[in-house]
Amino acid sequence: MIVLARASVRHAISALRGRDVALWAAGLTFFAVLGLVPGLLLALRGAAELVGSDVVLEGTAALAAALPSEHRAGTAVTTLTDAALGASWPVLLAMLFPASFYGEGLRRSLTQAADRRPGRFLGWKGRLGFLPVIVAGPVLVAAALALAPLIARRYVEGGWNTVAGVAISFHVLWIAVSVAVALVYSTTASTVIPHRWAVAGGLAIGTVLSGFLHGFLLFLAIPIDWSLPFAGLAAVGTTVALALWLYLLHLILIVGYRVLLSVHRVVTGGPE
Repeated sequence: MIVLARASVRHAISALRGRDVALWAAGLTFFAVLGLVPGLLLALRGAAELVGSDVVLEGTAALAAALPSEHRAGTAVTTLTDAALGASWPVLLAMLFPASFYGEGLRRSLTQAADRRPGRFLGWKGRLGFLPVIVAGPVLVAAALALAPLIARRYVEGGWNTVAGVAISFHVLWIAVSVAVALVYSTTASTVIPHRWAVAGGLAIGTVLSGFLHGFLLFLAIPIDWSLPFAGLAAVGTTVALALWLYLLHLILIVGYRVLLSVHRVVTGGPE
């Protein structure tokens, strides 16, 4: 096992040596800026259709109350929820187009990581391949929001209850993120790997990303002025801070995909 792990790491390092991974992550972050908010709005509205608006409102209210107040993250959650629940059906349908741009960015960056030729209709294939993630979004969000009041209550109680709340939220987020990552690796990416490998990769990378997102909560709690380097422009500071964290998240996602391909290549001896 150790020998296989070392061989896989060496293979992944060799595949990425001399490649501009930072640029891939930056490009993916651009596409995420276009598609992330519409995707979240669709997931929230879909969750409301599945379990009811009351469950979504209660869950997001609990989440907003538990988030650090230093940068008004709770206000952003409430605003996003109100926009999702108040949107008309024509507006929701229109959101599908910008939301699909995330899939295009994922397809382009992961194709680079796999060292494959882009081929024709790369962007459209990525958008269509991202539809399973969009469809799964409401289910994952509904499950998380149904548990949000329980988790949020433990967060604010302090002591060991807070520790328990962090443990529960980590596992809830881990499951949701792992499902999304597994779908991305198996349907959005251009490289065809067995579904069981995509699931295994999703679980592994989902663990890292779940911890990374909990680290973002600590970042939100730091009382620093994000607008300081931008002459007090609060909107600019907030946008840059969020884009930086998205960039780091995408860096993990891309490198994790490359490692998964290398592990598959070393273990099976087949093509990536």
